[in-house]
Amino acid sequence: MNFSLWSHLNADRVLEKKALLGEIKSILGSIEPDKAVHDHIRDSFKDKGWMAEKYIFENTRWAWDAYKDKVAISIEFSLIDAIQRDLLRGILAYEKGSLDVLVFLLDFKISEPHFTNVKNQIEIFSSILKYPILLVGIDRIQ
Repeated sequence: MNFSLWSHLNADRVLEKKALLGEIKSILGSIEPDKAVHDHIRDSFKDKGWMAEKYIFENTRWAWDAYKDKVAISIEFSLIDAIQRDLLRGILAYEKGSLDVLVFLLDFKISEPHFTNVKNQIEIFSSILKYPILLVGIDRIQ
């Protein structure tokens, strides 16, 4: 599967230091475009040792789709509002010390939220988004 990357606050470098950028690329590269759906992608990360549906905070039902070594993955192919929600959750998780990088897996161009729109939102709110964020735009077959 083909994908594009964009990094906010050196998220790519943080992931490289954790030896997770290559792992993320490898997992995504092994997925066929026609199987690039939420559950299959989440399960592909789980199969490689990532925690699936990791609860973010006590006393909430909020969960990251995949989580490993303070790196959270949010797979968003259908809800633009989920982006803002996860950005806010990321602020709190980063402040509490349970998040080093938030990775969004998004559609590159077909469905909303797509890569370019999310990149623009992060740039607009960059003054309050003080933690590393990696966007991964995925070319999916719909």
